[in-house]
Amino acid sequence: MPSTKLLKERIESIQDTMKITNAMYLISSSKLRKARKNYQAVSPYFERMQMTMTRVLPHLPEEPVHPFFHTRNPESPRRAYLVLTADKGMAGAYNQNLLKFLKSHCGDDPKARFYVVGQTGYRALYHKDPRLVEDFHYGATEPTLQRARDITMDAIDDFKTGKLDEIYLIYTKIQNALTSEPVMVRLLPLDREHLQPTPKGLGDPRGEVELVPDAWTVFEQTAPIYMHGMIFGAMTESFCAEQSARMTAMDSATKSATDMIHALQLEYNRTRQGAITQEITEIIGGASAVQTSDY
Repeated sequence: MPSTKLLKERIESIQDTMKITNAMYLISSSKLRKARKNYQAVSPYFERMQMTMTRVLPHLPEEPVHPFFHTRNPESPRRAYLVLTADKGMAGAYNQNLLKFLKSHCGDDPKARFYVVGQTGYRALYHKDPRLVEDFHYGATEPTLQRARDITMDAIDDFKTGKLDEIYLIYTKIQNALTSEPVMVRLLPLDREHLQPTPKGLGDPRGEVELVPDAWTVFEQTAPIYMHGMIFGAMTESFCAEQSARMTAMDSATKSATDMIHALQLEYNRTRQGAITQEITEIIGGASAVQTSDY
């Protein structure tokens, strides 16, 4: 049976750990609120860009096809996966679920390329999977518009130059207050059907706007902003999901620590009581022996 000193040291050690898990829970909660506030501040702009895209699209000519809609090498496309992981751990299975989801979709495709955002995911694949693009370095902490813009331009450049045929975005989507799971959406080529506007009444959407200088030029300018918004939104939602996962993990750790302290406290009390009882027994036994010797 452990001594009372050892049990007390264990209790104090777990209490120190609880202070850390509580602090991390509060920090994640603060970061979650801040990220949501930042996204809500810019989301109306990107929603407007998406609406603009749907209104410009009917005015684009069928021929020639805009490069953003080009479908190349349908039999064996060169696919890239932009994966949004975290910079830090201690978030449960958040990062592991993303990497497992990635490999379940890309399989053993040797032509696939992994563009990983976040240090945890990057380190997990570094020197282990040759499909990782090692010179692609972007952090996941506190997403910014500039970082999303840089990633968007890198993706567009690689697609336009023919280096890549398809680009997919993998991130963690929040399903509800308690659940989040990895999802995958295609970034390029754009899906024309997905961007088609829903006609209201009997009006022709082609007659609703006047595009200057022409539809092609307007689309060329708005499409990158639309994709920029997609990536920034995914980065922000992933960051929120990460903080939520970390809050859940820290809350679970705190509850486990509380249970451990309770169990150790009971054991400490029993051990201490046993030691006191033994000491009293020894005193009584010693007193009895002294009395016997006096007689």
